Amino acid sequence: MRIWVTGIGIVSPLARGARATMDRLIAGDRAFAPLSLFEIAGTRARIAAEVRDLSPEEVAPPGEAEGWSRTDAMAVISAREALAHAGIDPRATPVDLVVGGTTAGMFETEELLAWLSHDPSAIAPLKRMLSHPLSSTADHVRAAVGPFRRVRSVCSACSSGANAVLLGAAWLRAGLSTRVLAGGADGLCRLTYTGFGALAAVDPDPCRPFDRRRAGLNLGEAAAFLVLESEDAARARGAAPIVELRGWATGAEAHHITNPEREGRTAARVMRDALRCAALAPSDLDYVNAHGTATPLNDVMESAALRACLGTEVSRIAVSSSKGQIGHTLGAAGAVEAAITALAIARGVMPPTGGLEEVDPECQLLHLKEAREAPIRSAMSNSFGFGGTDSVLVFAQPERFPPPPGAGGAPQRRPVVVTAAATIGPLGVLSSRGGAAYLEPGPPPAEGPIAFNTGAHLDLARARRLDRAGRLTTAAVLTAISDAGLGGAAPVDAGASSGDPAADAAPSRTLPGAIVGASFGSVDASTAYMRRIYDKGAKYASPADFPNLVPSSPVGHASIYLGLRGPVFAMADLGATAEAAMVTAIELITAGEGEALAAGSVEEASPMIERCLGPICSEVVNCGVRSEGAAVLLFESAARVRERGGRPVAAVAWWNSWRGDGAGALGGAPAPAPLGSPAEVARAQPCVPAPAAVFVGRQEERIVACLRGSPWAEVPRSTLASRAGDHEGAGGFAAAAAVAALASGALASVLILGGAPDRGYAILLVAPGDA
Repeated sequence: MRIWVTGIGIVSPLARGARATMDRLIAGDRAFAPLSLFEIAGTRARIAAEVRDLSPEEVAPPGEAEGWSRTDAMAVISAREALAHAGIDPRATPVDLVVGGTTAGMFETEELLAWLSHDPSAIAPLKRMLSHPLSSTADHVRAAVGPFRRVRSVCSACSSGANAVLLGAAWLRAGLSTRVLAGGADGLCRLTYTGFGALAAVDPDPCRPFDRRRAGLNLGEAAAFLVLESEDAARARGAAPIVELRGWATGAEAHHITNPEREGRTAARVMRDALRCAALAPSDLDYVNAHGTATPLNDVMESAALRACLGTEVSRIAVSSSKGQIGHTLGAAGAVEAAITALAIARGVMPPTGGLEEVDPECQLLHLKEAREAPIRSAMSNSFGFGGTDSVLVFAQPERFPPPPGAGGAPQRRPVVVTAAATIGPLGVLSSRGGAAYLEPGPPPAEGPIAFNTGAHLDLARARRLDRAGRLTTAAVLTAISDAGLGGAAPVDAGASSGDPAADAAPSRTLPGAIVGASFGSVDASTAYMRRIYDKGAKYASPADFPNLVPSSPVGHASIYLGLRGPVFAMADLGATAEAAMVTAIELITAGEGEALAAGSVEEASPMIERCLGPICSEVVNCGVRSEGAAVLLFESAARVRERGGRPVAAVAWWNSWRGDGAGALGGAPAPAPLGSPAEVARAQPCVPAPAAVFVGRQEERIVACLRGSPWAEVPRSTLASRAGDHEGAGGFAAAAAVAALASGALASVLILGGAPDRGYAILLVAPGDA
């Protein structure tokens, strides 16, 4: 099955609209100007690539703009353009949605956060905070443009948009979707502007990617979406392709939270993986849209990686960076640059690198200082993010090349098993079988942070850069992979080179990875950071604190500490974040995009979440003690576990995700067999063996509604929040307890249900012998 791109939408600092943006890029126009959106005393830089005359009122329903953001506005406008370009109406045909980003409504909420830090008694459910969660952009795109069937929010810092496209491609290749709207959006805000300034990464003048005199990046803002369709679905409705999405890959450097590997080994590996996925050679490639940030370290690294990947062809293949014209648009960059790459192929024009005059000798490539007209058979788009998540997409002229191997015939879905679970919560650090403790009667957890001795589980010297969420995440993932006896994850010094010849040669899909999120990110740390900025000015922005404010930093830290070099990124979906991460891990493994992925969530004790974000965003009101904790499950392909001689503790029998009230969401789930029924009946489809139970993190009406009319409504139900804590991550603890119950033989089947307003997830686990 080929994957076609049939629609593209862009909102950029140069123009609204894909065609207009591309026209100005080709003309060599640059978007940098004095920043008008906000003022901050003491900043070294005063320019940015800003989208002018933009307001949430353009896209928000009447009277609702207070809870929408500029990021939402860009996302909605570009999503509408992409769908219109493709000729698709989501109301008439099923479409799935993936959005990558990092800032969401931070610009709209950061001043309020700083104010509330002065007067904690004023913390309350405030409507303006509705735009704060990372998942709010996807929610608002769905509200304004949808409906959409499956919706996910992805963060891997500056590669978020590319990983949104990658996830959509995985869904299509596995037959889980027929059409996906995938992209990214990020708006400018004070937090990122001062943060990159604190890292001394910003050039006060217009940036110069790959130039000998380059002095850093310029920040920008943008949004872009691509409509991805299976060739069969597009042909059935008479749609023509813009380009073909041929290949994709993502992998982690496991090196440093902000600095890339100088040698570019991981970037080169991921480029090779994407070309291998595309069934193309460097000789088939004509253009690379580089990540090209204009920072001293990135441009040298990427140049080395391109030379290593492309070999002798590197002198022939044209390279340019769009950041020299529109700035670094952070979480949107991977999607924006993917869209530019696709349009370059369609038009047969390669845009230039703005600001490049004198090429750095360490960055010698075939750089474009002016646009070039030429046929482009195939092209590569590179995206590299904080924490070292490198992602690469490969596009080609439609039907220029034979279909990639495995693209023909019915989609292949691989069986997925669970080999371990881990929780860090009120009852301590527990591995797979220990999760059963949360099913036992006992007192509720104590108020506030849990007791966690970092030194008992992590090397304090190596964990010095990790904040609390990073330490909880790292310890949880370490506990799970140790319990599973998983090889291939080697701890490395966070500041040292991570050159492992075996890992550098192995395809990223085969290496261990992690998908771990938090419902609202590091809210309290962001609040403290913004208070310093407002009270004292930009010079008090902490270069040590800023990287930890990126939503993907906890899982990035875990990757670095543990040497995880496979797919690594974060998910965010309010009170269903753990379940979203787990379902996404299952989908990636079943699609062949991963072999071993730790998945779950981390939630910190937080007055801001408990008294403001929880009630207004997640509708968490009148609940028990919040507490905090981290919970992960380790998912692996069944084939990998057999090959390494591992032992699964559970098998994934079925899963689903939905938007809306969940009515009928369990219609496709195998029913629990009646207790005491013959073994042949229990094994007959669509039944799973007894005894069975339903596990949920928190008791909510939406879960009860989902169960109505389902055979699963008749089985016992266990709720974990009273023991694990009544927080957004309780669903992760429910999943870990389910693994413990299956591993001990107490249950044969467990349906895990989790949800948040207008969304839900279900995972059906069975004892491994019954899979």
